[in-house]
Amino acid sequence: MTKQSLEPKDHRKPCTLCQQPRDVLVRCQIDETGKWHFVCPGKCWKAVSGGVVDGDAEHEHYLYGGMWKNKHDAVSAKMPKNKGKRGATTASPKDASDDETENIT
Repeated sequence: MTKQSLEPKDHRKPCTLCQQPRDVLVRCQIDETGKWHFVCPGKCWKAVSGGVVDGDAEHEHYLYGGMWKNKHDAVSAKMPKNKGKRGATTASPKDASDDETENIT
């Protein structure tokens, strides 16, 4: 019997493009091969989708296929809501590792 790791970080998956291990990834098709990729919801996702959930004319092969999240960590794969802000742009899928956090000492 093998011992499973109890550390959430050990259950992360790497981004297909930058290879950075993440707790939240966007599942999508990004090229003519139709292969499904897991891309990080920051810079890599914006590069393959144009920053638009359903893609745009410049990213004709992009197809959104859902979110993957590390169920061993307390993370959310939900998109942030724009609360009453006029002229708000389309929000990108984002995980906590992309946010700036306070250092509490």
